[in-house]
Amino acid sequence: MKKTTKTLIISILAVVVIVGAFLAVHFLVPTKTDSDSDNDSSTELLTEDHYHLVGHIPAEIKQIEVENETGKYTLLSETPTYESDNDDGTTSTYTDATVYTLVGYEDMELLTGSPDTLANDAASVTATKIVNDGSAKSDFGFDDPRAVVKVSYTNGEAVTIRVGDDAPDNQGAYLMIDGDDNVYLVESDSVDGFLIGAMGMLTTEIGFAAKDDSGNVFSKMVFGGSIFDGEEVVLEYSDKEAFSESYVITSPDQTIANEETVTYMVNAVRNLTAEEVVAVNVDDDKIKEYGLDDPYATVEAEYPDLSVSYKATKPDEENKLYLLSDGIIYKMDATAIPWVNYTYDQLIPSAVMSPSYSKVDKVTVEADGEKYEFELKRTTETSHDDDNDTDVERTTTTVKCNGKDVSEASFSAFYQNLTSAQRSGINDIPSDKKTVLKVTYEFSDGTTGTAEYFEGENRKCPVLINGTLGSTAFESYVTKILSDVKIAAEGEIVESIY
Repeated sequence: MKKTTKTLIISILAVVVIVGAFLAVHFLVPTKTDSDSDNDSSTELLTEDHYHLVGHIPAEIKQIEVENETGKYTLLSETPTYESDNDDGTTSTYTDATVYTLVGYEDMELLTGSPDTLANDAASVTATKIVNDGSAKSDFGFDDPRAVVKVSYTNGEAVTIRVGDDAPDNQGAYLMIDGDDNVYLVESDSVDGFLIGAMGMLTTEIGFAAKDDSGNVFSKMVFGGSIFDGEEVVLEYSDKEAFSESYVITSPDQTIANEETVTYMVNAVRNLTAEEVVAVNVDDDKIKEYGLDDPYATVEAEYPDLSVSYKATKPDEENKLYLLSDGIIYKMDATAIPWVNYTYDQLIPSAVMSPSYSKVDKVTVEADGEKYEFELKRTTETSHDDDNDTDVERTTTTVKCNGKDVSEASFSAFYQNLTSAQRSGINDIPSDKKTVLKVTYEFSDGTTGTAEYFEGENRKCPVLINGTLGSTAFESYVTKILSDVKIAAEGEIVESIY
């Protein structure tokens, strides 16, 4: 073949390649259409399989209007800027953190992260594929899009984004830009922000954490609701030196509170985190709609810097519930607020009465028509340990029963049995029941405590604690104490129950 012929063929092939490349770019890469004159979005080919549909940064957003299955809302965005003079005489511009405002909810705190998620998705949109297979737009979900989002930018540009169905096999989601007939495939997480509702923009924090430990101290805490049969259970801090428990119940009965249970409850009041906000500025009809007009559980508390008032529904099969606070209804997991899970009986210690031995001055036992008064006297002596050069205190306890000296070891063993009674349930005491055992404790702080046992049946005896709280104890315990008190009164060692 002649050299000129070869050259001509090579030239023709080169032209074909160039023209083919031009046509591929022209027809495959989406461009701005004539109908897009009021839509300032443009499409740019980033790589062979990525298309830049919207190219801004969150700080350039002025307003985002969202319509999705939850309803419509508008989020305003403002990123403050300020200038600073440099040493070389030039001026630099800096930006502060973006401030978001949810229109209609201006006085409410927003959920950290949610506005940023929406703004990030609205600022920059990148597709992984153009889906133009001849199918109708409705086949991709655009007859009823999951979200329609209009984004306005500070430079006057605007773009409307529509989110269709999810693509099969977890490939992503379908998306369209107004003014562009192409259907695009985008990563699913790049449109998550468009699916957030107005309520999803609001903070799920309820109350706030105390600045220090003193802020967690409440004047009193009141529990109620149908879980407590409509009664108010008033909880206060204990000032009873004879008991190790931190809290006392002052209504409807006077009793020590179960330390573990009540501490668990108290720690879930001041500052809570819900799963989501359901409704705000609710009226009576909305409260009734969510079953909060007759709450399952309630709590009120006064802190130095915060007043708390909650109403909660009964947990459902999935352990979820609704909680009302300050006109807002939240959805929560019941594990976050244990005070919806405990009955009144569970707020009271399992022991009938178990005061500290070192705080008892006198114990009076009335049984079988007899009264046994055990009086304790403690004497503390201080001696000096020369080897360690320290003072050592030693306390000696002497015991008298009805004025007669008895062995302190004998009384100590009896006391262990006396305070070992376990109770179960909350019961009214029948008025016709006869007292078979009454124990009165007098403490060093001047307070007293009583446990009165009545004749029982079915191996159980009713017991009245501090004159108000009715419960039940095993009859075998009463029988044992009736026997032990006579032995202890003689200064002899009783056999331990354990």
